[in-house]
Order: sequence, then C-alpha cells, then structure tokens
Amino acid sequence: MSEKLPIIRIKNAWLLRENVSVYLHELWNKGESMMNYEQTDHIVQRYQDAWTPYERKILQAMTDILGLQFRQNYVDVYIAPWFYAFSDPMVIGVGYEPDRFVDVLTHELIHRLLTDNTKIPYEINMFHEWKKIFGDDHLHVTTVHIPVHAVHTAVYLDYLKEPQRLERDKAMDKKYSGEGYVKSWEYVRKQGYNKLIEELKASYEDLVQKNAK
Repeated sequence: MSEKLPIIRIKNAWLLRENVSVYLHELWNKGESMMNYEQTDHIVQRYQDAWTPYERKILQAMTDILGLQFRQNYVDVYIAPWFYAFSDPMVIGVGYEPDRFVDVLTHELIHRLLTDNTKIPYEINMFHEWKKIFGDDHLHVTTVHIPVHAVHTAVYLDYLKEPQRLERDKAMDKKYSGEGYVKSWEYVRKQGYNKLIEELKASYEDLVQKNAK
C-alpha cells in the first residue's frame, strides 16, 4: 500500500520508571539494585539498533496483509524496568534480548493496528467481532490473540521469510505466556492463517458498510 507508514519512537520512559517501576522493584526485587537511567538508555539503543533494519518491512507487511492503515503518524514505545509488554499505551520491559524485542514489538504493533486504524471508528469493540468469527468458546486471551498470531505468522513466513522466528515465538509463549496463547497458536495452525486473515479483512469491510448507513 502506498500510504505513509507511522514512525516508531522507542523511548526511555523515565517518568514511568520513577513513578511505577520503583514500586514494582520494591515489590519484586531480590536484593539487587534497579536498573538506572543510563543502563535503561543503553537497552533502548540496543532495541533501536535491532528494530531499525526491520521497521519498514514489518510495518509494510502488516498493513498490506490486513489492508489497514495506522491511525497515528507516530507510535511511541515506552521502555521501562519491571514491565512485560502491552499495546495501549505501548510499554515494553527491559528483559528481552534485542532480536527477540523485534518480535515482541511487532506483536504489539499488530494489536494496535487491529484495534486503532483509519478504516473503522476507534470506539468499535473488535473483541465482539472476533467472537463472531472465531466462536465464543475460547478464553478471552485466546480470542484476542488469534488475529494477532494469524497476521504475525504471515509476517514471519511470507514477508520476512524467517520461519525460525515463528517457531521461537511459539516456544516462548508455551514456556512463559500460558494456555491462552498456546491455544491461539494452535487454532491458527488448524484453521490456516491465510483463511483467518481473509475473514478478518471481510469483517472490517462489513463494519465499514454498517457505519456508512
């Protein structure tokens, strides 16, 4: 697609660090000092260095796959100690290896694109749409990750041509993320990622028609 891709800004989230991370550190640390600003800055730079070679290809891939465009011109990615990763606001922790960070950020950006794009009003709750497509007998976490994992599979296989990233992602989710993620990957495997993507694209077109009336 020819539309402009967003600029991804990876930031040392010092305000988040000072107002949230310090309390999480007090709760969870094992006698070690919390990572300081300069150490976090070093990780941010390593993340940026790992992401930059992939950025345009990955963003172009996900927008092409879904036929959607990001609503934002800039997407800020906040990096802070004691966090894992979530998409809105987009916060990612400091515990990922840089190459793994590329996959984690891609995952969160797919979440963002699926729920906040220029095709449909932001207020639409896509979870209800996904239940119509994938069924309502899944765990919540499974339902919201079926579309993410379908798109991410296409990115890995059809655009990056790096199937080892897909296998690593599945293995990491099996080890750390729990049953809901594992079931999502299994559903995508059984149904076929291309089939699921076509169903997703059709659902957005249906929503466009409904909101045009």
